[in-house]
This record gives sequence, structure tokens and C-alpha cells, in this order.
Amino acid sequence: MRNLLIVIIMLAISQTYAEMPPSIPQHSADKQQRERNRLRLWQQATHHQAMHTTATAPDAGEDKKRRRQHSLWLLNRGIIPGDSGLGWALLSPDELLRETGSPKLLATLEKVIDTLQAQIGLPYRWGGQTPNQGFDCSGLVWFAFRNYVNWPLPRTASTLFSDRRMRAVAPGRLRRGDLLFFTIHRQTAPDHVGVYLGNHQFIEAPRTGLAIRISQLDAPFWQQHFAGARRVLTEWTLRDQLGDKASQ
Repeated sequence: MRNLLIVIIMLAISQTYAEMPPSIPQHSADKQQRERNRLRLWQQATHHQAMHTTATAPDAGEDKKRRRQHSLWLLNRGIIPGDSGLGWALLSPDELLRETGSPKLLATLEKVIDTLQAQIGLPYRWGGQTPNQGFDCSGLVWFAFRNYVNWPLPRTASTLFSDRRMRAVAPGRLRRGDLLFFTIHRQTAPDHVGVYLGNHQFIEAPRTGLAIRISQLDAPFWQQHFAGARRVLTEWTLRDQLGDKASQ
């Protein structure tokens, strides 16, 4: 009986050991825990970095808005975005001489263009006609041409357009220095004027909030509102004494 009891106890002990999982050395368990901790920390760091990048990355809409505002800032100052210069180049003296047929007229046109170019970026100011004041559209024309014509220039776009001392010019025969007129707010008479620079471009004082700039005559807006052109500078309209000085 005693022997049977011993056998039963031994069998029970054997069964218990058989059901127990094999023991894991302590150092191995610690290593596995360290690996799990390292993985968790790496995942947390990656998630934090992704969240930070998303938070600091520029919003696509805001970035587009900033680029547009920068482009408008350049355009308002007569600079075409992506261009390294003012967006237009003066014709060489030989080409301009062929346009005018007169060295005296050429010299005067160069002075007028220089005067206009120096005003790029100045603010529009209704009634303004000097660099200190700013300019409205006809004030810019008056300031650039006032010393080079032999009669007092009218001071508004509509009176400039109707002045019979200036010759009407067909769009296909425009020359640098010609005045371009537009009907924007009124249909009965032009209410805006600019000066043609060649290559389908003109300089203008556009409106309140904008600066003197160079615009594209062949843009749909200007084509829709174009009212005509006038030639203010000819050999017959030049003021003689200043014309002679300019040609020296």
C-alpha cells in the first residue's frame, strides 16, 4: 500500500512538471522587455515627429496666397514675376531713330521715358502730379511731357483725348511715347490714360491702392476697354529750346 502511494505521488509530480512552460532565464526576459520598451519609445518619437511636421508645414492654400500677394507686389512696382528686370527693354537708339525719323525727337523721347521709368513703384494718388505727391493717370502724363511740348498739356484723360493738337494713331501704328486711352468707369469719354513703351506694354498709374506699374496692352481687360491712342510728341509739337538742349 505504501509503495502504491509513492508511485501515485511521483506520477502527480511528473504531470505537474509536464504542464509547466519551460523556464526563461532572467537575463533573457530582461532583454526582451528592453527591446519592447525601445520599440515603444521609437514609435512614440516617430509619431511626435510626424505630428510636429504636419503642424509646422505651410498650408497649401496659405502658401498659394502668399505667392500671389508677392506676385502682385512685384507687378505693382512694374516688375513681371519671374523676370529679372522691369519686364521691358528700351529699343536701341537706331531702332527708335527709325521709329521717329528725327534725332531731336529721339532725344526728347528718351528723356520722357527716363522720367516715366523713375516713377515706377510710386503710389497712385488722385490729383497727384509730382513724385512727392504721387500720381494719378493723367498727372503722370502731364509730369513726364510738360516740359517738352509747345502748349500747356490738358490735365485730365478726357481732355487729353479730345485735344486736337495731338494726332490720332491706329493701334497697328503705335510708337513708343504715344498716349493710350481707356474707358473703364465711363463709356462716353476716356477716364484712364497710359504711355506706350513698345512690345505691347505701357506704363500707368492704375488706381488707389496700387503703384505706378507696367501693364500689358494685349491683356483682355485692356483690349476690352481700349478707346484709342494719341501722339503727343512730334517734330511740330516739340518745344524748340528744350528740344535743342535735349538733342545736344
